[in-house]
Amino acid sequence: MNESAQLKVTSHVGRDLLQSAALFKTEAAVIWEYVSNSLQYVDSGVSPHVQVEVKPRLKRIEIDDNGRGMDEEGLKHYFQMHGENLERKAGQGGRGMFGTGKSAAFGIAAKLYLETRRNGILNVVSLSREAVENSGGDDIPIEWLTKNQTTDKPNGTKVVIEGIHLPKLRISPIIENIERHLQTFRAISPMVAVNDHPCEYREPAVAFIRQFKPNSQQMERIGDCTLTVKVSRSPLEESEQGVAITAGMTNLVALETCGIDRKEFGNYLFGEIDVPALEKSDSPIAPYDSSRSLELNPLNPTAQVLLTFIGAKLEEVRREQVAEYKEARKSEEARRLASEADRIAEVLNEDFRRVKERLQEIRSAAAKPGSATSLFGADNEGDSEPTDWIAGLEEPGDLEKSESGDDGADEKQGSEPPEIPRRGDRSPDGTDLLDPSGGEGPKRKKPKGGFSVEYDNMGQDEYRSVYDPTKMAIIINLDHATIASAFAGKGTEDPAFRRLSYEIAFSEYSMALGYEMAQQDPAIPADDLLYEVRSTLNRIAGASASLYR
Repeated sequence: MNESAQLKVTSHVGRDLLQSAALFKTEAAVIWEYVSNSLQYVDSGVSPHVQVEVKPRLKRIEIDDNGRGMDEEGLKHYFQMHGENLERKAGQGGRGMFGTGKSAAFGIAAKLYLETRRNGILNVVSLSREAVENSGGDDIPIEWLTKNQTTDKPNGTKVVIEGIHLPKLRISPIIENIERHLQTFRAISPMVAVNDHPCEYREPAVAFIRQFKPNSQQMERIGDCTLTVKVSRSPLEESEQGVAITAGMTNLVALETCGIDRKEFGNYLFGEIDVPALEKSDSPIAPYDSSRSLELNPLNPTAQVLLTFIGAKLEEVRREQVAEYKEARKSEEARRLASEADRIAEVLNEDFRRVKERLQEIRSAAAKPGSATSLFGADNEGDSEPTDWIAGLEEPGDLEKSESGDDGADEKQGSEPPEIPRRGDRSPDGTDLLDPSGGEGPKRKKPKGGFSVEYDNMGQDEYRSVYDPTKMAIIINLDHATIASAFAGKGTEDPAFRRLSYEIAFSEYSMALGYEMAQQDPAIPADDLLYEVRSTLNRIAGASASLYR
């Protein structure tokens, strides 16, 4: 067959590099790509140190480490497109499957400098996006600024990223991303700093730990691994939730919640599992990709079995937590605390009701309903439309009026009147607020909607209170030093404890209301949001006189 007539698969190296770079859309993702290389590739016995300098005004980022560095041959391999990682080729675990270090910078910037020292030899090279775009299909010229120069500096590499085209360089997400990932490097005691902030993985206070092994059938696919599920003492931030999945030491490939994070107590769970089998999957469908999305591909057979295993065990622990929580609330002390919490919640929800009434008035005056009508989940939830409505917080309507006109007759005779909720009819033009009744009979559920207040033991090092948006609950931490001290005397009867509880709940409620507003309108200006928080705190404090009686 004529050689010239053969069809061949070819590649344009410049386009390949830019396509790889496009996966890195944020400064946090780009910086972690280089920081993780710094932590991964260190000489034996060396504790990795990495200094990240973010310079927003200069549109510049520097990552300086004490890693093993690279010589001339190492640099050639580094800049080889789709080159096989040397450690992985030697059978060692770790990152580097996709070789994205050379391209990550160009996801956000115009130029990459690399200063690297290995065994007393210094090399400095640079690569620009312009050179990549103007290159031919076969190769991209690298500018060699310093070649094989003797140096007395120790091994290490400095990466400089210049000409960053992001509108604003944000430091906070960079720190959060690094600290989230550092959990997988705890065994090597890394030290990483972003500007003047030392980064460290802070594991949440743990209530208890459960460990699980896959069954024999699952083990055939994912291997003999151990899933560790930890239960936090307080609700976790979104970045802290889920199971960290590694495929060999320090090779973090996914953080998975398996969908339980929006269920009750699902946002208390986190954990870890190491599954080297992900690297050995024989499927043509990859278990994860080069985008560093930290998500497994459920179409991969190994990832599918792993996700099923993790999801089932997370749900098992979650249900245990729900059962224990309900049991704990039965104690006498818990009942007293719940009673105090309900008193606070009444004041909060009275304010909340007035806020919603004000929004309802705005809606009634408008030409058509706007987004304010659905604020804070005001629409009824459930599988079927309720037919009975009572006085509440959720929907507009008209309450039934008393026909007898002597509602206070029982009180005059010295007996306590029965607690009978006023019924009503839902109406978009109504002047009252209603809730679905939740069913008939003495075991009728409380109407949905509104904030709740709870006391819980979350640990001495945790915040004094947190807001759980999944159930609109303000949780006061009984273990916090100031609260524990006030509670140690007469418990809920101590005026100091009660006043402190009110102050904490009011502050948390004000911020929670601001949070809910921001969820409805992410574009709300910061000044407006701050005004709403301050206004709410001032308003609710003024309406709380009844609690101090």
